[in-house]
Order: sequence, then structure tokens, then C-alpha cells
Amino acid sequence: MAEEDLPMEQWVRRVNGPPGAERRKHKRFRVQNGSFAALCPQFSILGQIIDISTGGLSFRYVASEERSKESSQLRILLTDGSFCFDKIPFEAVWDTPMAREFSFGAITLRQCGVQFGELTHGQKLDLQYFMGRCSLAEGGVTCADYVREEAPRR
Repeated sequence: MAEEDLPMEQWVRRVNGPPGAERRKHKRFRVQNGSFAALCPQFSILGQIIDISTGGLSFRYVASEERSKESSQLRILLTDGSFCFDKIPFEAVWDTPMAREFSFGAITLRQCGVQFGELTHGQKLDLQYFMGRCSLAEGGVTCADYVREEAPRR
């Protein structure tokens, strides 16, 4: 049977792999509270970062209106003002409403996953710094240990 003749469910399983299979190239790490992502240039969306990797991040935000397609850069910042990583090229990979238990009446929370575009050497170093500073350890592995293996050298 040709791939285009497969029923949708079988085709999705073939493309995505078995249910629950991890398809990401880079390990994701949860981040500390106070880490935010903003879609720029007009700060059209500001949301709390959930997790991050050297390839992208996910964040949750309050959906007040349709997300602008004009956003071309991402900004990562800390609420205490001690860090701001600007002009990150990105592509939104998915953007979905969160479960109803996270929504409040007319206010809907959404979660968005982005993939970083081509980063400069300096941006890769900034990302490494942010991840080492703000990520949480998982299973005895710290983000700093993991990122050190993937990161560019000065």
C-alpha cells in the first residue's frame, strides 16, 4: 500500500512513531519560575517558559487575541531584570489551548512550542548561559553538564 493510500491514523503513526515516542533532537529542561519568552517586535505575546533545549522552548501564555503572524524574533528574559536574550530567530512549531482546568472563564491559556532558527555564535553562548543558570536538574543530570557537551567554545 502506498503511503498516500494509508488511513490517516496509520500515516500519523508512521510519521510520528509509536505513541509517546520522543522525536526531539535535544534534551529539554524545565526552567525556574520568573523565566519568560516574548514574541517581538511588539511584545505581542508574553508567556512563562516551561522548558528549554538548545533547539527550542515551550511557553504558556494568556490568549487575549489571535497570535500575530508578524512576530519574527523571540526574547528571553528574567523578571528580576538580570538577563535579557534578544533577537532570537524562531519558528512556531505548535500552539494549542491548554486543558480546561487551566482556563478561567473567558480567559484561555495556550501553550506554544518554538524551534530556534540559525543562531550566531554569541547567541549560542547566551543560550548556554541562560540554560546553565535557569534550568532545573533532572535525574541527577544538570543542564549545565548537558549543554557543555553541545555548546560552542569561546
